[in-house]
Amino acid sequence: MNFFARLTTLQRAMLAVFGGALLIRLGSLAVTLPDLKPDVDLDYYRSLARSVARGDGFTMDSAPNVARTPVYPLFLAGLMRAGGDRVGLFLAVQCLLGAATCGLTVWLASRWLSPIAATVAGAVVALDPNSIVRCLDLRTETLFTLLLVAGAGLLLKERPSHWAAAGLLWSLAALCRPIAVWLPLVVLGVWIFDRHRIARPLAFLVAFLPLIGLWMARNAHVTGQWFVSSISTINLLHYHAAAVTAAKSGVTLETVQSQYATEFGSAEFCEDRHHFADRLRAMQSRAWEVIRTDPSQMVRQLATGWLRIILGPGARSLDNSLREQQPVSRWWPPVYTIMLASAWLLAAFGAVKLRRGCILPVLLILYFVGLAGGSNGNSRFRVPVVPMLAVLAAAGAPHLYSRCRQ
Repeated sequence: MNFFARLTTLQRAMLAVFGGALLIRLGSLAVTLPDLKPDVDLDYYRSLARSVARGDGFTMDSAPNVARTPVYPLFLAGLMRAGGDRVGLFLAVQCLLGAATCGLTVWLASRWLSPIAATVAGAVVALDPNSIVRCLDLRTETLFTLLLVAGAGLLLKERPSHWAAAGLLWSLAALCRPIAVWLPLVVLGVWIFDRHRIARPLAFLVAFLPLIGLWMARNAHVTGQWFVSSISTINLLHYHAAAVTAAKSGVTLETVQSQYATEFGSAEFCEDRHHFADRLRAMQSRAWEVIRTDPSQMVRQLATGWLRIILGPGARSLDNSLREQQPVSRWWPPVYTIMLASAWLLAAFGAVKLRRGCILPVLLILYFVGLAGGSNGNSRFRVPVVPMLAVLAAAGAPHLYSRCRQ
């Protein structure tokens, strides 16, 4: 009793949202777990974690992986060492992390909103179906979003030490999902708009760059080339260029991807650095050659991907993890899409109300939606955007209501 009495109003709200979100996620896990494949291994994350847990390094079948980044496999490897190689354990911890993100959203929103409105923002994330489902998906989004939101909250503090802590968290985020490697551009935008002292972005960079540099050095040692991940080249050829080829030739995307895989091989693993370097250059050359034949198709791809990220219901999110595909509800996806459209409308009003003070969530939304567009864009890439969307929507709802009453 004394513990709760000592908590501030904000802390109580954070704890309440965390508790509610955790119950929802664990309940969803209890219902879904019997239908999940016990050996699910999406994007090789679990295989890499097993290799790390055994002490064999970041490899699979003795071949170093240079497409995946280390943080999520290390996270899984730690859980394996602590409690065994069990999908239920991994997903239960992800439910805990997802609930923590909901609580942190309340903390982030309190920078601009009243305690009640900030609690509403956290509750929106707690109840978001896509955010709930991704806690049951053995991929990076849940851990990544927690690191992102925690770092964003620290960037709203005044001290350079807070910005340094944000830099460390966002470097871990970038080594969880390579799309975040350019997040210093967001920090630069915040600094320019808010006119912070130069010590703050410098502290961020000092903390952000070392881990990124160490991983690039590891890849350079393995491949002879400096990069964070080869996934950018893989996506360029197998999604962007392949989608252009598929549209022009009238075949499926999967057919073109299979043809490219046969022609070029894999850029995920490096068995021999000289052959790998030649393969990577050939893939990049072919991708840009194909894209230049019809740039307008590339633009259409990006627009379609952006639309999926913004409004996609994610009705088939767990298909690759389920023992058997299950029928999709007819009514739920359109209802959810309408709810998302409403949230985006409210967020637009929230951005107008908060003006330049909300530059951080606005830039983060633009960053992730903008970079994740294309033929592989889907609702999975909306997960890190949802906390920012919820904050702006919670700010916009009363603003829209007051304007409608005028």
